[in-house]
Amino acid sequence: MLRFDLHVHSDYSPDGHSTVEDILRAAQKKGLDGVAITDHDTTAGAVKALEIVDRVAPGLLVIPGQEISTRAGHLIVLGITESIPRDMSVKDTIARAHALGGTVVVPHPDQRTRHGMRIPRGADAVEVFNSRYILGYHNFVTSRRANKRKMPAVSGSDAHVASMVGQAITEVNAKKDLHCVLKAIREGKTRIVTRRTPLPVYLSQLGHGWARRAKSIISKF
Repeated sequence: MLRFDLHVHSDYSPDGHSTVEDILRAAQKKGLDGVAITDHDTTAGAVKALEIVDRVAPGLLVIPGQEISTRAGHLIVLGITESIPRDMSVKDTIARAHALGGTVVVPHPDQRTRHGMRIPRGADAVEVFNSRYILGYHNFVTSRRANKRKMPAVSGSDAHVASMVGQAITEVNAKKDLHCVLKAIREGKTRIVTRRTPLPVYLSQLGHGWARRAKSIISKF
């Protein structure tokens, strides 16, 4: 079984705090076989990770991806290097993702304060554990819903800082090859290993994210 963190943000995300280099080093240090870079509405961080991984963290498998802001909430697409535009419908976003060969994952479903959505038709997998759910209730509910629909299950740290990479791990039964790993995820050949993000770290990330958004809004005036 290979060990992956399938939901990580770098400083290419508006609320990310760590460089791609630091994320790759952290993933390797924690003994992961690979990491998915899933920045908000851009694949730029993922593309950079692919370009530098052999130098920065030899042997680590980078899964390029993006967390996309659809009109109904967020979706993660794994296995793409071309950015998908934001603000499309869920149906059109999923169609575009599949046309690019991507694997569609529903992150933090149903938590509206974090742009979660109900599990849509056409999704390939569901994030049944997100380490930033402090109370754990949403993880429990999502796991039951995914089980009921027989959806493949994954987990993700949703790390916005390198030290939190690996807080939630998806073990995948596959060869260490991008296409093999994504195929295994779609087939549900996964197992979840979990730890929650410590509350002080979560609150710190939240505060930094709000500050960056406020600065961005003020700069427009």
